[in-house]
Amino acid sequence: MDSTVRSLQPELTPEIVPQAQPLELPKVAVRGKEKVALSKFEKLMFGVVACATVALMMMLVHTTINVSSSQRQLQDVQSKITKVETTNVDLQQEVGELTSSDRLATYAKENGLTFNDANVRNVTQ
Repeated sequence: MDSTVRSLQPELTPEIVPQAQPLELPKVAVRGKEKVALSKFEKLMFGVVACATVALMMMLVHTTINVSSSQRQLQDVQSKITKVETTNVDLQQEVGELTSSDRLATYAKENGLTFNDANVRNVTQ
């Protein structure tokens, strides 16, 4: 039996397949960085951005100058207010000194006036 099976089936011998040569890829030369030309739209956009930047810088300088000027005017007004307040305090003190009861009594004695307590009323606000 053993020989019958062998005679019916051909012998399978492994075929030796030659090894395929690796494909060689064509060599591509790598160039250095090349500058790509800008389109008209890109040039236009760069110009618009540059103009806007310059305009904003000029507006910033103008605004800074205006703020500085306003601050100087505010300081001038505040110093004037301080001077007027100081003058008011000095004048109020002078009024208080001139209307003191001791001064009025001294003035009355010097000019021969008399003081009658019955005719005096004190009024407060």
